[in-house]
Amino acid sequence: MDNQMTASAELVQGDVNKKKMRKKAPVSQIVLNFVTVILLLLTLFPFYVMIINAFKSPTQFLVDPLGVPTEWVFSYFAVAWEYVKYYFINTMIIAAAEVVLAVLVNGAAAYGFARFRFKGRDAMFMCVLAIMMIPGILTLIPQYALVHKLGLSGSLLGVILPQIASPFSIFLLKNFFQGLPQEVFEAAEIDGASGITKFFRIAIPLAKPILFTVGLTTLMGCWNDLIWPRLILLGHEDLYTISVGIMELTNMYGNESFGMGVPLAAYCIVSLPLLVAFFFTSKQFIKGLSAGAIKM
Repeated sequence: MDNQMTASAELVQGDVNKKKMRKKAPVSQIVLNFVTVILLLLTLFPFYVMIINAFKSPTQFLVDPLGVPTEWVFSYFAVAWEYVKYYFINTMIIAAAEVVLAVLVNGAAAYGFARFRFKGRDAMFMCVLAIMMIPGILTLIPQYALVHKLGLSGSLLGVILPQIASPFSIFLLKNFFQGLPQEVFEAAEIDGASGITKFFRIAIPLAKPILFTVGLTTLMGCWNDLIWPRLILLGHEDLYTISVGIMELTNMYGNESFGMGVPLAAYCIVSLPLLVAFFFTSKQFIKGLSAGAIKM
């Protein structure tokens, strides 16, 4: 009887606590939702301005840059595509090469740090992490001097090679590989698997989520990079990437006579591949970031 009364009292107390929490939760939840909506609007507002002005005539753009077009002009997209399609192809080639090589190179480096024991391993890894603290602009001149001495300036290869290695990607992959069960690799070694076989047959398939993260971050960096391709490909207009080509397009059409319709239409076109890529890989991207950041 006493046990039943005690259990009843605990249930009543639990209901009272739940009611108190329900009374407190809505206020904090409303504030959180409000802040989230504000941040979302601030993030989406530039996209709204880009899209609506891509369909406006020069007059509409000057009179009402934030309003919805009264007359929709679709011809800007055809003009923009004719101008950027070759730059689009160049960027696709560079992006595909960088993504594949970044996965292999950073994955191999991270696998070595995570699964092999050698003298100075921790010191070398700390040096890799220290590189993350150095602003990229400081290494721009040394990188250019090296590429120029190798005779790669003015080529797509000169754009691709210096952008492959990433300390952040090595950090994520190394933490993930360290969390894999040692027994799996020991069993493969008993079966006669070499280090390369274990890397490609075990580590890489198990690391698919985080490899999506590495691939997507590499793709975004390649797609949006302006300074490095501009520096390496200067004077070779036929090899320009999208970011460099659009900058030239903006200089040509971005004035009061033509308006911003053509450049903004180009921005809309070249944004689509990244949106599609993130739409199909967003779950793996977030899962990979979480998996790679668990262990230090």
